[in-house]
Amino acid sequence: MGGAFGSAWRREVRFLATHFWDLALVTWVPLLLMAVVAIQLSAGVMRGLPIAVVDEDGTAVSRELTRRLDAAPGLRVAARPADMRAAEALVRSNRAYAVVLIPADTGRAVLRGSTGSITTFYNASYSTPSGAALREVGAVVQGYAATLAAGQTAAVAGPAKVRRPPVAAQSTILFNPQGSYELQLVALLHPALLHLIFMVAVVSALGRELRDGTIGAWIGTDLPAQVAAAVAGKLAPYLAIFMAWSVLAIGYVAGVRGWPVAGSVAMLIAGYAAMYLAYAGVSLLVVGLSLSMGKALSAAGLYAGASFAFAGAIFPVESASAFARLWSTLLPYSAFARLLAEQWIMGTPAGLSLTQVLAMLAFLLVGAGVGLPRYIAAARRPETWGRR
Repeated sequence: MGGAFGSAWRREVRFLATHFWDLALVTWVPLLLMAVVAIQLSAGVMRGLPIAVVDEDGTAVSRELTRRLDAAPGLRVAARPADMRAAEALVRSNRAYAVVLIPADTGRAVLRGSTGSITTFYNASYSTPSGAALREVGAVVQGYAATLAAGQTAAVAGPAKVRRPPVAAQSTILFNPQGSYELQLVALLHPALLHLIFMVAVVSALGRELRDGTIGAWIGTDLPAQVAAAVAGKLAPYLAIFMAWSVLAIGYVAGVRGWPVAGSVAMLIAGYAAMYLAYAGVSLLVVGLSLSMGKALSAAGLYAGASFAFAGAIFPVESASAFARLWSTLLPYSAFARLLAEQWIMGTPAGLSLTQVLAMLAFLLVGAGVGLPRYIAAARRPETWGRR
């Protein structure tokens, strides 16, 4: 078995060394995609989101509010249109994510001691930046309102009558207090890209033997145990390569960008290994069931490509349809995303994350248990060879 493993390892390495695009798939293509993601999200936190302010009041109150909005770190008053029609044109042209309307008589209402109504219109087509702009506008308006209320009370009743609100809400962010999209997204997108490329590479490695009719000469006469060792040896170079990429991904976010792993680095690396083994099992399953490289690659792209959306890390699946929740459960990446959050951000004890590792390894056992026997049987059936 050791000889079969080593022979298959060397055979696959020789193949990669002599085929440019197959080698590119596991070398510079992952590096390029990871670099693009890292560069795009390197800012970490959204700053200077453009908004428009329609000031129909023109008083000192409205001017001060506009100044505070522009001074907020997350906002930038990009325009001050004269009316809502001009502001709508700015939003439709993507030059502003939100419009703050300060109605006429707002300053007079404040001086009378009543409440002026500030209206914010935001573009929900871009939910993430618009939602961030909406929260920032709300915080600025509420802060300015508190300042005005304290000032009015002091002017009318005297400074001694100014008191703090009897009840105040305090929110504390437990994890990722910076609200960094770099920590949240880059740490998730790198493994999302890597596991997709890994599954495509593994399916290609297994499927090409059937497509080219070389599977018979490779393992057609070996004993089942030798065949299992040979298949493991064939996939081992890909596991080693992508584990190296995983260590690089962790090193970039934690070492270069300075987002330390709050939990166990060893458990995080074990999670990467379990994820790749899980997708190796799924690859064996789809190749064994289809016995066609083309169909298996299509299934791999559909299965692994949808992982990020259904993992529940960004878009919650708790209130999704029954199908979405089931699909999320059937994806190894969902378990890995939970492990990533637990170990990188939350600092969960490593033993509690072991459940996610075991869940991913179950995919390997089921996939290999069903797909490997069919793959071995196909090595002895020439009529299954040559399918595209």
